[in-house]
Amino acid sequence: MITEEQMTRYAQLSFPLEAELGRCEMSVLEILSLAPGSLLTLDQAVGSKVNLFVGGASFCSGDMMRPGSAVALRITGFESRKRSQ
Repeated sequence: MITEEQMTRYAQLSFPLEAELGRCEMSVLEILSLAPGSLLTLDQAVGSKVNLFVGGASFCSGDMMRPGSAVALRITGFESRKRSQ
């Protein structure tokens, strides 16, 4: 059981969050040919779910949004996680 003191301490931790738009594979020649204005064709269609990773582990998915001039992720579902007993 986690005590309130431990929870307070854990609440101060931070982890990197990464939103993955898609992936692609390129040859070394193609990578070396990249320049400003180059387009990468990703494996996800526009409007597809975006995966969010916390500390490198898949955590949830969501939809990309544009509230004003920012880009945001609206969470739509969480990965199923087994709790250890």
